[in-house]
Amino acid sequence: MIRYRYSAWDGSQDVFHPGPEDVLKSLADYLLQGGDLQKALRMLMQRGMTDRHGQVMPGLQDILRRLRAMKEQQLRQYNPNSALDDLRRRLDDIVGRERQALDAQLEATRQRLDGLPADTAPETAQQRANEARAVQEMEELVAERRAQLDALPRDVGDSIRGLQQYDFIDQQARADFAALLQSLQQQAMDSLWQSLTQRLQNMTSADMQRMRHMLEDLNRLLEQRAWGEEGDFREFLKKHRDLFPDGAPDSLEALLEQLAHHMQAMQSLLNSLSDEKRQELQRLMQQVFGDEQLQQAMAELMQHLQDYMQQEGLGERVPFQGDAELPLQEALRLIQRLQGMEQLEDTLERVLWGGDPQQIDDEQVRQLMGEEAHGQVHALKDLAEQLQQQGYIRKSKERLELTARGIRQIAQKAMLDIFASLRRDQFGKHGATRRGASGQRLEETKAYVFGEPFDLHLARTVMNAVLRTAAQPPLRLAPQDFEVHGSESVSRCSTVLLLDMSGSMERFSRFSAAKKVALALDALIRTQFPRDTLHIVGFFTYAQELKIEDLPYLTPKPFGFFPYMYGDMYHNPMGYLDLQIEAADAIAGRVDVPQAFTNIQAGLQVATQLLTRQHAANKQVILITDGEPTAHIRDRKICLEYPPSQRTLLETLKEVKRCTRQDITINTFMLGQDYYMERFVNELTKINRGRAFFTSPENIGDYILVDYLANRRKKIA
Repeated sequence: MIRYRYSAWDGSQDVFHPGPEDVLKSLADYLLQGGDLQKALRMLMQRGMTDRHGQVMPGLQDILRRLRAMKEQQLRQYNPNSALDDLRRRLDDIVGRERQALDAQLEATRQRLDGLPADTAPETAQQRANEARAVQEMEELVAERRAQLDALPRDVGDSIRGLQQYDFIDQQARADFAALLQSLQQQAMDSLWQSLTQRLQNMTSADMQRMRHMLEDLNRLLEQRAWGEEGDFREFLKKHRDLFPDGAPDSLEALLEQLAHHMQAMQSLLNSLSDEKRQELQRLMQQVFGDEQLQQAMAELMQHLQDYMQQEGLGERVPFQGDAELPLQEALRLIQRLQGMEQLEDTLERVLWGGDPQQIDDEQVRQLMGEEAHGQVHALKDLAEQLQQQGYIRKSKERLELTARGIRQIAQKAMLDIFASLRRDQFGKHGATRRGASGQRLEETKAYVFGEPFDLHLARTVMNAVLRTAAQPPLRLAPQDFEVHGSESVSRCSTVLLLDMSGSMERFSRFSAAKKVALALDALIRTQFPRDTLHIVGFFTYAQELKIEDLPYLTPKPFGFFPYMYGDMYHNPMGYLDLQIEAADAIAGRVDVPQAFTNIQAGLQVATQLLTRQHAANKQVILITDGEPTAHIRDRKICLEYPPSQRTLLETLKEVKRCTRQDITINTFMLGQDYYMERFVNELTKINRGRAFFTSPENIGDYILVDYLANRRKKIA
């Protein structure tokens, strides 16, 4: 049952972090599949997870898809060619108000002339003459100003240059143009040097001169660099250090990279425009400063930076596809945002391909994608630390590994998964109804027999006495009145799980399913049947006992090539392989041996050795395999034969007979369907009287665990 607890939000709760138990449970499947904890953590980080409450934590793949969708939405919405249209409209508005001011000024002058009296007094005549001259002068001035305004080109940069030389009549229009010009100056300088933006806000003519001298000196250094000469950058910094309020770079290359980075947005915007709009914006950037020498210095610096950026691949075209208009300042901000998205996209791709997750800038994610994505990325980067803090994993020799607590948790999760599947599938009807002398108490009762445990059922015993005597209390009990609880007898069981580790088990997730069953069996026995024993043996070209703590990391033995001759090896014309190797040399590792073969005989030999040490009355082997035996041991040699030969089958069945003589039951679970494999399993089952199940990786755990529980009960007379 899932319990939900609610509390008031105090700001400290982190809704993006799943609990460590949820993380470990989600990690378990990836770990069992690949056998590598580092890779399992990376898979979990890539694909995300869902916790026990159904809350989804997206992985880096989901976050990357969301980032790309956000970038695509911006590209489909806006059109950068309209970046100058807003400036054009603002200039038209300023010019329009200036025209209205000219007309109003001329009309006011004419009204003063018309307002004079029509008498012939000398004073009035003189005044009318003066006003008439004023009207004539105003008409000439207005005509001259109108001609200047009419002569303004439609190009934004040329219009700004013309208006810089224009003497405004309307003071508000003058102020608006000055504000527009200052804004453009800030944007132009911001595209070069963000730290100088504040200094431009109230820049005097003297400041302009100092700026020009600095740019001229910088251009000389860059020209020397282009010719392969080395200029005196320290002298440059000594002369202009006060123009670097945020800290001066330590070299010309660092300064050039810094300037190019700041100019990247402007260059990307230029490259994203049509040819006509690009030229217009370039002229605008050149005309925003009234000082021609400063304009020339800025133009030279931009050229140097463009050459550098072409070499470094910066300022690439942004493929806008939309129609929505953007002001120039908003266009630059959007370009910078899109460039940040591209950088974050590159970082996420590197992490997905195996890079260090810590290189993801959390603050960049927050600025570009919002608080929710920031929390999700932080949670993903924090997965390993959470597991370490809870004691589920530890770092050993620069690698992560599961602790004993972590292995137990994964085993418990495997058992719960399998039993949850049993409840859903209604697979079962394996309950035992046999009675025994001792063990688990049943609701049923029976008459007491001398020598059995005296687990008295008092109510039934008294009722038997009442029915027998039909007398008033007090009652006298007789031996035939006693009734005791029934019990279900249980016994100890020793089990060896034989796990096929041959190369074919890697297909169709067979090996990960088998490992999951082994962990589940271990958890089941530890929690429900602590007196039982479980050993796990892996068999491939030979066999060996496996430790439960090593089980999550195991992988099937890989197929390999045999570029050597050893012993009696030959390939006949039909393509058969026959290879014999000294068993002692192979097991000791003194010989390079192909390990992907299937040696069921060796697995049964190791299982028999382990079970003979146990004193339990019930001994069984659970064999999980997907194919016929292709290896056996004879005369102290490991014989590898493929396709399977009759010799290998016979030697394996001989070992089955030895197990049968020692009362060891073999239950076989075949992960696949094949005529020859089915024939071999039928022979094995006929000899041993065990059971065989032809199943799949999806439900192998259901069969094994149900079968194990069903065979825990034994009838006792």
